[in-house]
Amino acid sequence: MKTRLSMLAMVLLAAVSVSAQSEARLKQYFEGRQVTLKIDMPATKDGVNVRTDRDQPFDYGEYGNRIKRYGKSIRVGESVMVTKIKVTGRHIEFQLGGGGYGTFLDESAGPVAVPPAEKSRREKELDRQINETNDQRERRRLEQRREELRRERREEDQRNQRRAQEERERREARIERKALEAGSRFNIYFAAGRVSDALTPEWVMQALEEFIEAK
Repeated sequence: MKTRLSMLAMVLLAAVSVSAQSEARLKQYFEGRQVTLKIDMPATKDGVNVRTDRDQPFDYGEYGNRIKRYGKSIRVGESVMVTKIKVTGRHIEFQLGGGGYGTFLDESAGPVAVPPAEKSRREKELDRQINETNDQRERRRLEQRREELRRERREEDQRNQRRAQEERERREARIERKALEAGSRFNIYFAAGRVSDALTPEWVMQALEEFIEAK
């Protein structure tokens, strides 16, 4: 049992070593080179998937949905720099012009939190006075004043909501501009038994020959 585990550990270490060495070779070969696109690239870090581990390497439906959702950051015929190569398991990231928008450090398009306006000290005091008074005339006067304060609070909430909506729109426009300038990427997947074959510049170029032309 120990011998089998030791052999498995040696195999895994060897695979990691091969992957690291191959990634270094790919980085040296591709990073900094210019390539010309044969297809439009979606403006997102999700990029374009190339599944060489499947009979149908390219999913046109998936590609079309990403173009429709995110727009185009790099257009067909444009040249762009390969900015990063990263190998993770059975996956090669072939990053172009920054790799695409939506990574950990990129601004998110989530909602702008707008807490409701809180009761003022005066409104809380009126609540207390209304509960304690038995004088109907005084109660009506206090309730009228409290309703005025409530109306002011609702108006403040509406102003805050309008400001939040304006901020959301500004942020979405800002993110859209940034995404169109942040590049994109190819995600190349390969079969488990083809690690040594896949992690070569020649194999990567063959996998992407329908999509790019290297200079």
